Amino acid sequence: MKLLLSASAFIMLMFSSLLAVEKPNVIFIAVDDLNDWEGFMGNDQIITPNMDALASQGVFFKSAHCQYAVCGPSRASVMSGMYYHSLGFGTESAIQQKDMAVYKAVKEKGSLLIYEYFAKHGYKTMAAGKLLHHHVPEETVDISHGRGPWDFNYDENGEKKRLNWFGSKGLLDWGPISKEEHEMSDYKAAEWAVDLLSQKHDKPFFLMTGFLRPHTPLYIQQKYLDMYPLDQIKLPPYKADDYDDIPKAAEDTWNSYPSTTWAIENNQWRKMLQAYMGCITFTDVQIGKILEALEKSPYKDNTIVVLWSDHGFHMGEKERFQKHTAWDESTKVPMIIKDPRIRSKRGIKTPIEANVELIDIYPTLLELCGLPENKLLEGNSLVPLIKNPDLEWKEPAYTFRKEKYATVKYGTYRFTEYFDGSRELYNHANDPNEWDNLADDETYKNIVEDMCKLLQQPDVRLGYEESKLKE
Repeated sequence: MKLLLSASAFIMLMFSSLLAVEKPNVIFIAVDDLNDWEGFMGNDQIITPNMDALASQGVFFKSAHCQYAVCGPSRASVMSGMYYHSLGFGTESAIQQKDMAVYKAVKEKGSLLIYEYFAKHGYKTMAAGKLLHHHVPEETVDISHGRGPWDFNYDENGEKKRLNWFGSKGLLDWGPISKEEHEMSDYKAAEWAVDLLSQKHDKPFFLMTGFLRPHTPLYIQQKYLDMYPLDQIKLPPYKADDYDDIPKAAEDTWNSYPSTTWAIENNQWRKMLQAYMGCITFTDVQIGKILEALEKSPYKDNTIVVLWSDHGFHMGEKERFQKHTAWDESTKVPMIIKDPRIRSKRGIKTPIEANVELIDIYPTLLELCGLPENKLLEGNSLVPLIKNPDLEWKEPAYTFRKEKYATVKYGTYRFTEYFDGSRELYNHANDPNEWDNLADDETYKNIVEDMCKLLQQPDVRLGYEESKLKE
């Protein structure tokens, strides 16, 4: 009997060792300011064959939303798996926190950033490009490529050279760039990732690559602009009197970038769209290099790929060219998860319609990789949805902006409450462009009350309260 038990124990030990060896790798791809214009999301004029192929091999989320429509706070939420307000950066703090401040804040909460948690459980961590607001603290990963510059145009004196927009100090401008493609920061980050995938790794790896484009400035090589002839570009939905029924408080989210009216009057709208789509296609090419390298590597059958954007970006919808707002164009993001162990019919896109949050990525990857649950996370594992895309999902998706607004997407409705108590309510079932504000319509009184209650839930109440604290 003792011999039998010993043999059984040996078998279990060997099985455990096998599982440890076979932990899946993770490729973690972040794209800056990428809205939902990809082919797999239904845009029929964008050229994104590599992201489309990835979406066809896994699942993609049609209604994924950021928790903060600003780069740094959104990324802090993704990497921590927590709402930004939970990290302790109150209204007295700057919106954009340094990477080390985020790292320390998560530590103080007793948790770890996502890649640290994987490292704790035996993973090799590698990072390139923009992941937190800048990169990650380089000493916190095994290998860092760092992050390159934004890639500007320069004049003969080495000063930044603007081409089309001179109306503000922000990064927005658009047109061709004088740099060669191989000199671009994103090109170098992709090549770095490709090289790592050609190497032998003695542990499962967590490989992160963050791409800058299509974040402004919208400068890209002429060949990418030429892919989008101006006379063939279709304009996004636009309503000239869109602001007739929105609260004045919404203006508090607007930046100094041009309005759609300006773009129309100055014949720049299609040129701006051309540059934005050209930047997306450039980034798609870089993503394709990584995916091709994975396909050629010994890791292809045991590597999960996740792709996400930190927030959306208006490209003329609702009179804006920006992020920051409480509207769908700012909060909605592309998100793809491919696990080769969960087979989908190759070439068949599997969309998930449920409202989900970017903070759901962290717990989802833990479950997919068989790692222990991190009980401090505030998101939900999406594994049930990945396994059954038609599963009924009743979780809300929140986005906050301190001293500005709190907004929630639940079912087909988006509800927003601004700092002064003014409100918006849209029903995406028949108003996907958010043109008809129903907040003051008595017919929807019960819906408004229910949505208000969602903003009072314990895990998000602080975010709601901070959205109100305005002098």
